[in-house]
Amino acid sequence: MPEPTEQHYWQSFKTGNSESFEYLYKSYASGLYNYGSKFSKDNDLIKECIQDLFVGLWTRRSTLGNPDHLKNYLYKSFRHLVFKKTFQLQNFEVYEEDSDTYSFQVSLNMEEAIIDGEQRNKVTEQLNLALARLTARQREAVFLRFYEQLSYEEIAEVMDISVKASYKIMARALGFLKENLSKEDFLLLSLLIHLKLLS
Repeated sequence: MPEPTEQHYWQSFKTGNSESFEYLYKSYASGLYNYGSKFSKDNDLIKECIQDLFVGLWTRRSTLGNPDHLKNYLYKSFRHLVFKKTFQLQNFEVYEEDSDTYSFQVSLNMEEAIIDGEQRNKVTEQLNLALARLTARQREAVFLRFYEQLSYEEIAEVMDISVKASYKIMARALGFLKENLSKEDFLLLSLLIHLKLLS
């Protein structure tokens, strides 16, 4: 008998099956927390947003549609909650999710890289300095592309931008990194992000 698909669990959850709901929570909560932690260092805020997301899903389950890509749907909904709650806490009068003034911090975890200690520290510092100079939107796109391994179309869906814009953001980010890193460091960065060493 084939393993149940995510769509099976989604449909089952929508009918009120608590085990399917628990499966969805366990499948995505950790990834959402990691994504959320890039927006804010307030762990309680991120946990609250995850809780709000899933409570909202449960209470609205009978009226929910059937997203083509469940992960994209959950990440986009979660991202919206994080933005909304962050803006509320900062007492901003205008809620602008499409601005480029938000925070998104990505750093490299080199512990698993096969490099000796002194060189590792030097390379880590160079790479993190370069990443820090990207815009928040560029860092978020890099994270979604290489850590979450989303396609450009999926990045566009999660970030609520056009597919063309997702290509442009990534091209600018990688272009900047290539210009501001040595050839060796850029190649190492490419290797590390493909090995999912972004923390």
